[in-house]
Amino acid sequence: MKRLCILCLIVLLLVGCGRQEPANGQIAYIPAASFAPGPDAAAPTAAPLFTVGPAAAPTPEPTAAPEPTPSPTPTPVPMEAKLRQYVAGMSDKEKIGQLVMFGFSGTNTVSSEFAKIMEDYAIGGVILYGANISRDDKDGGFDRCAKLTEDIRSHNATSIPLLISLDVEGGSVTRFRWRTKTLPARTLGDQGDEEAAQIQFQRIATALSDVGVNTDLAPVLDVAKDPSKTFLGQRIISSDEELAARIGCACIEGLQTGGCLSVAKHFPGHGATGADSHDTTPLVKKTLEELWAYELYPFQQAVAAGVDGIMMAHIRYPQIDPDHVASQSEVFMTDLLRGEMGFEGVIMADDFRMNGLRSQATLDEAAVRFILAGGDLILCGINHSYQRSILKGLTDAVADGTISEDRLNESVVRVLTAKMKVTDWEP
Repeated sequence: MKRLCILCLIVLLLVGCGRQEPANGQIAYIPAASFAPGPDAAAPTAAPLFTVGPAAAPTPEPTAAPEPTPSPTPTPVPMEAKLRQYVAGMSDKEKIGQLVMFGFSGTNTVSSEFAKIMEDYAIGGVILYGANISRDDKDGGFDRCAKLTEDIRSHNATSIPLLISLDVEGGSVTRFRWRTKTLPARTLGDQGDEEAAQIQFQRIATALSDVGVNTDLAPVLDVAKDPSKTFLGQRIISSDEELAARIGCACIEGLQTGGCLSVAKHFPGHGATGADSHDTTPLVKKTLEELWAYELYPFQQAVAAGVDGIMMAHIRYPQIDPDHVASQSEVFMTDLLRGEMGFEGVIMADDFRMNGLRSQATLDEAAVRFILAGGDLILCGINHSYQRSILKGLTDAVADGTISEDRLNESVVRVLTAKMKVTDWEP
């Protein structure tokens, strides 16, 4: 019985465990594929590894907030472009008014006639002469001049500030009575002291600026082998062109440092003639090569030093321009001064009242010719009939196209550029 129980136990173990013992004595696991279902058996359904529910919407990627589009930074308009835009919007009358610098009689207020000219024609420049300054006043005329320039400005017909000029050169041409003596140009040349010249003209410019004058028609840069034989005399710095240039450039620096525009004169040089262009038309038979060798040197150095204006002389040079005096000559103003010498500032005519010019042409014709030849600013002292002739000539020439809009604008831009140097005005 005991044996039977042991035998049954062995059989049960063999059948229940489903194992075969290989010949080598190791247990071999039978793969599941070897248990093929019968033909009537249903295919077993494998239990899924996990239960599949409804498809979940994918979690969206966080969207970064769009960066705000930066506002474009406005590109600043260059001042020259702004100025040209401003000039393009000016009326012809306003433009023509910027091309003249006129004088009047009076030491306290402008004359009624000149006040009307200023307002009717939008005059942009005024010149004072000795007759406008009360140098016998206790303070030498400065306080009264300050009140006079204030009255002048009250008649300005535009928002553009005026150029108000004087010619203070030192020596005999001082206009005021100065507490500290102003040395003549020749003395400054004899001293050869550039610093002294700079200091004197800075002092002059500061005093002028304090009384409302912003332009000094100085220095004289004419040279002459014998200055005493010219009508300029002590107004000539030196017969040595290099010394005249050095001292002249120091004067220019002093004026600009003191707050005034500088205007070198009398281009291309008055030193080769004893004739006075106030009375007659001087004739100089020099060639351009001869002028380059001597007379032009101080002016070329002044251009390099940044002089603000250059005044043209009423002198005829038939070897260079057989048809016109220098103040009417395209050869001198456009070809030589602008082209060869590189001057970009204001070209001013010497006084239109002078016989050196009036013997050559009527004033209306001369005004038009001056602008067409390359000039910018016409000077005319105390003669309102002459002034009206100049204005009429310019007005008619602009109206009929003789002076083109481009040519007119070119000169106005130069004048307004100069005004911006000595005022706080901007277009």
